[in-house]
Amino acid sequence: EWNLPAGQAGDDQAAVLVPGAVTMTGARFCAIEDCSLQQLGTYAIEVEDGCRDISIVGNEMTDLAGGGVKISGGEADSPDWQRTGAIAVTDNHIHDGGKVWHSSVGILLRHAADCLLAHNEVNDLDYTGISVGWVWGYKPSVASGNRIEFNHVHHIGREVLADLGGIYTLGISPGTVVRNNLVHDIKAHGTGSTGLYTDEGSSGILLENNIVYRAGTSSISQNYGRENVYRNNILALADDTQLVRVVDELHLTVTVERNIVYWTTGKLLGGNWWSVNFKIDNNLYWNAAGRPIAFGVDKREEANTLESWRQRGHDLHSIVADPLFVDPANGDFTLKPDSPAFDLGFQPID
Repeated sequence: EWNLPAGQAGDDQAAVLVPGAVTMTGARFCAIEDCSLQQLGTYAIEVEDGCRDISIVGNEMTDLAGGGVKISGGEADSPDWQRTGAIAVTDNHIHDGGKVWHSSVGILLRHAADCLLAHNEVNDLDYTGISVGWVWGYKPSVASGNRIEFNHVHHIGREVLADLGGIYTLGISPGTVVRNNLVHDIKAHGTGSTGLYTDEGSSGILLENNIVYRAGTSSISQNYGRENVYRNNILALADDTQLVRVVDELHLTVTVERNIVYWTTGKLLGGNWWSVNFKIDNNLYWNAAGRPIAFGVDKREEANTLESWRQRGHDLHSIVADPLFVDPANGDFTLKPDSPAFDLGFQPID
């Protein structure tokens, strides 16, 4: 038990200083399998410096003061023996956490490479579900080649903290892939609740075949970064804005292609979409409430037509059409056989 002063979150972002109840350092070829870790005052499991070939499989982690799994190792300027990598976190259920350390994360992967986070269910936390990377901006990072796939992340935020994501990335992350995840019901306190969130300096990340729905602020958000790709995702029913791009830079920041964007409230685009340093095309857009769609962010609403947007070189092959989901109100985003999304090359998501 640990009692905090009223109004205090207790630690920095992701409760990074809170240790694990089970901790590994310099470990090789170890496994934690089919265990129950609950009623703990910290994170459940921590994998620290110099760990490799570790598997964390089939565990339940619940009723936690902190988060579930915390992975880190030596940074870019550290000796090789301190590097952490090849950690597999699969088929776990992590839920009902952050009870004391509100900024805790379900799975926090900081300075580590070639890790697999797959087939986990992460739910009911006050902050982010899965977080990958820990270098702000474009400084050297060892967080590369990580795969985050087939996870179910839901009911994150619980309207306690702000500036959070279902799946969140930070810093340069070449070869990192976020694919086939189901992310929904992300609700912050006030603003800043995003389904897929590529935050400061996130670069070289592919986010594809994900289904995101009912995020409070936006389905996806790109802060500043380089050459991230959002491809073949279903992005649905965000409350405020569907797609957010925050910072304009001189290089290619993000590519948004072959996605289905579906909503009933809020607007399509938010943030900074003035420049040409992004690519957006071959998407399907549909406002199921029947309201006109504003393309672009010109203060003059009459300038935000699809035609004027295309004159700037954007969405030249995109369409506005009903994607024909089976039952989107109840979370079934299966496409009917005659969906117009298939004409754009959209691939069904498992």
